[in-house]
Amino acid sequence: MDFGLHLVRHDRYTIVEVRGELDLVSRDRFEETMLDVVEAGHALIVDMHDVTFCDSTGLNAVVSANRRAAGAGVPLVLVALTERVRRIFHITAVDRFIPVYDSLEEAVGALPSAAH
Repeated sequence: MDFGLHLVRHDRYTIVEVRGELDLVSRDRFEETMLDVVEAGHALIVDMHDVTFCDSTGLNAVVSANRRAAGAGVPLVLVALTERVRRIFHITAVDRFIPVYDSLEEAVGALPSAAH
């Protein structure tokens, strides 16, 4: 599956829908997209239900974006990780400091009320 990103903007949050492999080839585009949302001051929901693979560079892109989001006071959450991707985030303990939700509804509901 080819890598792709689709942004769905709402008033106070943006969903970044990710498709395909998160790796060295896709990392820069993925990270830049997340950072653009953070810099706009919107809460960021990263929908990963169509991510088929994630290596350390993809993981690092998420961690980097989360660091920038935290510094800006912007929520960043992940949603709908496949079992393979969820395992990587769990083994590396990234899921301990970046919230992961099973559904988009849960992720939106967990955002601070100002972000709804």
